[in-house]
Amino acid sequence: MKYSLRTRLTLSFLGIIVVTAGLAVVLARRITADHFIYMVCRAGQAHAHDLSPTFADHYAQSGGWNGVEALIDSQVNADWRLRRYSWPGGSRPMMDATEISGERLLLVDANGQLIADSAGQNADVHLSAADLGKGAPIVVGGRQVGTLIVASGLGTLTPDQSAFLSRVNTLMLAAAIVAGLAILLVGSFQAQRIVAPVRTLADAALRVASGDLSQRIPVASDDELGDMATAFNTMAAELERQHTLRRRAMADIAHELRTPLSVLQIDLESIEDGLTEPTPDVIAGLQQEVALLDRLVEDLRMLSLAEAGDLQLEVQPVDVGELVQGAVKHVRSAAREKGVGLSTELSDQLSPVAGDAQRLTQVLLNLLSNALRHTPSNGRITVAAQQIGGKEVQVTVQDTGDGIPPGELPHVFERFHRPDRARSRDTGGSGLGLTIARSLVEAHGGRIWAQSVEGQGSTFTFTLPAATEA
Repeated sequence: MKYSLRTRLTLSFLGIIVVTAGLAVVLARRITADHFIYMVCRAGQAHAHDLSPTFADHYAQSGGWNGVEALIDSQVNADWRLRRYSWPGGSRPMMDATEISGERLLLVDANGQLIADSAGQNADVHLSAADLGKGAPIVVGGRQVGTLIVASGLGTLTPDQSAFLSRVNTLMLAAAIVAGLAILLVGSFQAQRIVAPVRTLADAALRVASGDLSQRIPVASDDELGDMATAFNTMAAELERQHTLRRRAMADIAHELRTPLSVLQIDLESIEDGLTEPTPDVIAGLQQEVALLDRLVEDLRMLSLAEAGDLQLEVQPVDVGELVQGAVKHVRSAAREKGVGLSTELSDQLSPVAGDAQRLTQVLLNLLSNALRHTPSNGRITVAAQQIGGKEVQVTVQDTGDGIPPGELPHVFERFHRPDRARSRDTGGSGLGLTIARSLVEAHGGRIWAQSVEGQGSTFTFTLPAATEA
């Protein structure tokens, strides 16, 4: 049989309550009974000591125990109270104002023989030396002539005392039942309070699984349940964001592929219909579009492998200075043609980094191409490298170009993102260069970020772990 979480929690609470309350009642009853009997025993012994002078006077006056039965009857019929009596170390109150009557008195002679019993059960009484020691000695003329024993002093309870102890036990049991019901009520409420957000989370998760990524659940507390709701909301928001990015990426990929394919289709149809001669210039234009398609597909393949963690890297110690110089040399002619200055600032002491030299060169070329694309004539691009502590090497590509609007800065590393929407694919790039750069840097265990002031230029920085730290 399948039970709900609330039922299981409630049954768990009930089991704990029953076991705990049962143990508490059993222990409390045992302790109370033992302590009560102990108090009654001490009170009975004290009462025997209070009565012993009376019996000593009777013995002295009568010259023996003749007629002592009448004295015993008169003492039994007189009500008495448990009161303060002498304990070792001082006076202590015992059951003040608790009225007890009907005590059984036993009188034993100096030889230990029972003389009188207020209950009239002489034949059934067997007193041991320990029992005699709990009685009060009756001394006449410096000689012990007998012992007076109060039955409660031996631990025997009167009917009133037994009834009192029974009432105490009943009250403890009733208190345990009431406390158990109260705890069960509170436990049921707490179980409902725990289960309700779990059910809400389960319902929301099912709706997310069915495609509704807008689901959010209210955060009603600041405990673990609140943390669970916050974590779910964060997950749902990230899934929704990734879903949006994925849809936009698919649309962008379709758009990027459609443009060169459309150009190829139109040119080929024109050649087929005889409208265009397949001159070397026309063939070169077709080859340019094919190369563009090939580069776009390769970029997408590399990006997919990098993000999936399947990109193969030939990791070895790489000299960052040589890496920067090689990349700058590769774009120097393009910078010269555009009239953009290109310089390097390399620290004297740079630790080698652990990485794939070809992939890291691609990162620098993507950043340099992006900087060159956005830097006007007479602008400047500076590539710097420096040691950060003994664990990282930091490379910076800084330009004096257009800059990036503040609202666009958080998105510059996203697929097909172009800060200037008016730029075409030819002037603005495919929009994958920075995304690939980020993926490659992260694949090497590094970090990359961008800083920019609109109208003054941008700075792209990435760090790589030193070869000894990788």
